[in-house]
Amino acid sequence: MIIYISSFIFRFYSHFILNIFVHGVSGGKVYFFLIYTTLVFIYLFITEKKQGWHKIHHARTIKAFVFLMFLNFFTSLIPYLYYIKKFNLSIAGYHYHFKGVYNSVNYFPHIHTTKLFIYKIGNILGMGHLLRGMDDGRVFVDVIPNFFAYMTLFVVLSVLFLSFPIINAIVNDWEDRFRIGVSILSVLSFNSVIKCLSDGGPFSYDFLVGLGIIATLIKTKNPNTLISFIKKRWRVFFWIAFGIISMECFIDSSFGIAIYTLKNGITILSVYTFIYLIIARKTFKKGVFFLLFIINALFISYTVYDRYNIYIKPFHKFLDVNTAVHYFYYKDAPLPRSLNKSQLKYDTDFMSIYNVPFNKGERIIDLYKGLGENPYRNRHIAIMGPKKRQAYGIYGNITFIKFEDRSVLLKLPKIFYLKLKNKDVKRDIFNVEMVFDVNYFPVLAHAEEGAINQIDENHKFLMYYFLNRLFKYFGIDEYIFTPLVFYRFN
Repeated sequence: MIIYISSFIFRFYSHFILNIFVHGVSGGKVYFFLIYTTLVFIYLFITEKKQGWHKIHHARTIKAFVFLMFLNFFTSLIPYLYYIKKFNLSIAGYHYHFKGVYNSVNYFPHIHTTKLFIYKIGNILGMGHLLRGMDDGRVFVDVIPNFFAYMTLFVVLSVLFLSFPIINAIVNDWEDRFRIGVSILSVLSFNSVIKCLSDGGPFSYDFLVGLGIIATLIKTKNPNTLISFIKKRWRVFFWIAFGIISMECFIDSSFGIAIYTLKNGITILSVYTFIYLIIARKTFKKGVFFLLFIINALFISYTVYDRYNIYIKPFHKFLDVNTAVHYFYYKDAPLPRSLNKSQLKYDTDFMSIYNVPFNKGERIIDLYKGLGENPYRNRHIAIMGPKKRQAYGIYGNITFIKFEDRSVLLKLPKIFYLKLKNKDVKRDIFNVEMVFDVNYFPVLAHAEEGAINQIDENHKFLMYYFLNRLFKYFGIDEYIFTPLVFYRFN
């Protein structure tokens, strides 16, 4: 945890492994995971010689936990459905909510409207300024009723408190030789569940898998009882999973949500299975163990390799002489010192674009580090290779918030084209078409064939952030953007 906080290099190279467990690139999730894990293991160390709570107390604790899980459906889904209904949004789409220079995104299997409680508790504790660098839900402060934020706060704190005695009871119920592994499984699954109470929702894949692991561990005491439990309850797990996937297919006829849930759910389930195989290896027949071990090892190896190709490998590429690097400067902070002598390529009232000088053979990660840019939260760096289209475009919907009885004259930069067509006068919803000049903006890989990596995601959000700063400059402070199609001009 200390190394992660203090070292840029360690943060970068550990992040693609850690996000298997925290399910995202947000630094806040990693900090919570590291702090929570540390506290749980300290607690288990202190209570190692104790036998846990009395069975009556333990039963009451489990009942309270189950009640809170049902309450979570109310505190997570109701605000999200309220949000979708209020702004007439599609339940199957990605909705990027911008307010000022802050933003958040909602997607049915990964809800963020519940994050508002983080902003609320930050203000209560006088620590709001420390949360400005992360998504703390503040964009929803005028949209989601405060009641839901405080209910979410109650659920999160309650589950967080209850997780310690429940984990203690689970671990102490198992034999000594299994306790280290069971404690790891417990802390990983509870971390996923607690995280999803405020970031993910009850239909997030990590919440569903984590809750299934907790239910299994609570009802078992050794490998034999675990196998017996699965034999008796596999139909319950199957039909719950089948029902959820069927619902997601109904919500999204393109099966995007269902594929997202299955792909990521199987990945995290294989990690839990791999850990269990290691701790209970002596209870399996050798043939069965080696078969399961090899299958899981190969799948996890592929997952790690795939994530390496997405999050690490692209940053190891060397910049050649035919590459252009641009820095989008919005004049609200000091310009990085390394750009003081760089060439000004484009300038307008609210932003400037600088041509970034670099040494031949310099890696992209070194460029990010030198400019003080977060590789997982890029807002300023655009990297253009020698192969270019004529232009890239995005088609989608924009919902303007608190925009009644207003008119705004947008003076667009020459490097950017924007067309708004009214879709719903009563709700200030517009179809939007925007086109980006490739002499200044990066390749929009989402419009090209091939896999999407982290640099591509960075470039996509650089464009979103440009639109955000453009609107903010002309007084449009809050809106929701729903991208539908990414395209290109040949």
